[in-house]
Amino acid sequence: MSHSLTPDRLIAFEAMRRRVNELLLRLVDTLPRVDGLPPAVLDQARDAVFHADHPFLLVLIGPFGAGKSSLINALLGEAILPTGPVPTTDRIMILRHGPALERSSGTDGIETIFHPAPLLEQISLVDTPGLESVFAQHSERTEAFLHRGDLIALVMLATQAMTAHNAEYLEALRDYGKRVLVVINQVDLLEAGQAETVCAFVREQCREHLKADPQIFCVSARQGLAARAAEPPDRAAWRASGLADLEDFLVRALDDRERLRQKLQTPLQIARNALAAAQVEVQNQQAVLERHRAVWENIEAQVEAARAAQTKVVDAAMTQVAGHFAEAATRGEDAIREMFEPSRALRQVVAGLAELIGVAGLARRFGARPRAAAAFEAREVLAPLDEVAKVVDGLGPRLEGRDLQDLDDLAAYTKRALNDLPPALRAKVIGEVRTPATYDREALRRIRPERDGILAEARQIEPARLERAVRNTLIALAGWEVTVVLALVLIGGLGINWTDPTAPLLLLLIAIALILTGLALMPLRGMLMARAFSGRLMALADRLQELVRAAAAEQIEQGVRLRQDVAAPFTRLVSAQTELQSTLARDLRALDGDLAALAGEVGGLWKGR
Repeated sequence: MSHSLTPDRLIAFEAMRRRVNELLLRLVDTLPRVDGLPPAVLDQARDAVFHADHPFLLVLIGPFGAGKSSLINALLGEAILPTGPVPTTDRIMILRHGPALERSSGTDGIETIFHPAPLLEQISLVDTPGLESVFAQHSERTEAFLHRGDLIALVMLATQAMTAHNAEYLEALRDYGKRVLVVINQVDLLEAGQAETVCAFVREQCREHLKADPQIFCVSARQGLAARAAEPPDRAAWRASGLADLEDFLVRALDDRERLRQKLQTPLQIARNALAAAQVEVQNQQAVLERHRAVWENIEAQVEAARAAQTKVVDAAMTQVAGHFAEAATRGEDAIREMFEPSRALRQVVAGLAELIGVAGLARRFGARPRAAAAFEAREVLAPLDEVAKVVDGLGPRLEGRDLQDLDDLAAYTKRALNDLPPALRAKVIGEVRTPATYDREALRRIRPERDGILAEARQIEPARLERAVRNTLIALAGWEVTVVLALVLIGGLGINWTDPTAPLLLLLIAIALILTGLALMPLRGMLMARAFSGRLMALADRLQELVRAAAAEQIEQGVRLRQDVAAPFTRLVSAQTELQSTLARDLRALDGDLAALAGEVGGLWKGR
């Protein structure tokens, strides 16, 4: 099967590269929204965007003295890189193809060397500082560059194969998700037969720590460079050094299709590593917010509890108001019924006659006390209403006192919650937690004129209305009794047969029955008047309660708003950040799915073709 790049394969590669690039740009746009994400992660994601446009990179890593620089010199056939017993590479060295040897140093700790070696036409080599170098920044630079590599070569000494550090490097490379090959250098220092033993041991360790079975090459960079430097080059010695197998793998096994596929897979892997770091950071942010969301919910619960408590205060006050009105109504009913008791029948008839002939009116002109007013005063009917104003007047201060105390407590609680936030979140707080400078007390004050009007109506209109009703009832009673008497006199003088002894008796019985009927209706009339009085008074009570409840509800809602405003810097932050992190988590999950799907397509690119 031909491994050449036909036009249709190049078109497929370019289409896939554009899709990879678009997805990487989405990632680069999304990652800055992740708070606390290390800048290096974002830098890696940005590197991924440009990675496909750069040559295939083989990154050589390993401990100091493993011979990475010597290995590159041997592959190029010339001692381009310095070697020695002390760390000689203190920067990243990228070797790329060029018409002549040329060096270019950058300000980011990376030096580029151009060389005409044929190998560099197909692959660029990257030499890194030793991972165990005495200079700490060397390993930091190497680790920072690892994500760029399309292929990683772990170089180790044959005499120190699979040290504990090498095992750690393998595990780190596994976490990077990179394709790895292992180069065991200086096998010429081993005794006959030891190379195979060392190779088998390294393979076993790779399976354990790398969870893979990588290509392993046993080489001697010293022998390989000597073979290449000979005139003419010593092909047998070159193959005996083991470097011929490594070169063949790099040139032939990694054909054009494989390199291009890897050029797409590498930026996707970089992106997935960056995305994984971002998802961890977002999960941490969500965990932090979840803890503080409990505080937010506690604040909301406190506000609702305060609303319920204040409502109970109003309910209790209205129960008192209703009780005072009910007491006045009960006393009024008793006073009215007392005025119409049967034992007072004679006085009621006399009072009615006095009303008929105008004597009662004359007496009132000279200061006689109205019957209803006197009865109400005797029973102190309206005395309970005096307590109503006190209850209503005391309601406002009670609500205000609870509000002000709660606001102080809530401000202190919210400040503690803000201080518990991580610095990054605390820096996003908008506004200051403080108790309000003013408190609006007008809601219950505004209703005083209307409230006093209702109470005045209960005190004045009801007795006056009742007095008129009593007077009319007494007049009606007196009129009835006088009518009965006059009717009997008229009948007796004109139509009765006095010779018949039963006739006068019958007439007397009828008269007595009619008179008693009129008297008997008085208690009934008193009961109806008592009920009417009670109904009117309780209607006034309902009006007053409705008025006070509406004003109190306005003050309660004001207190709720003040509490919400006090806690707003905290609750607003937690609410907004929770929504933001949830949205960000969804976006990252979508990117993760798209990256995984595209990685699968890239992995299958040109397979079976």
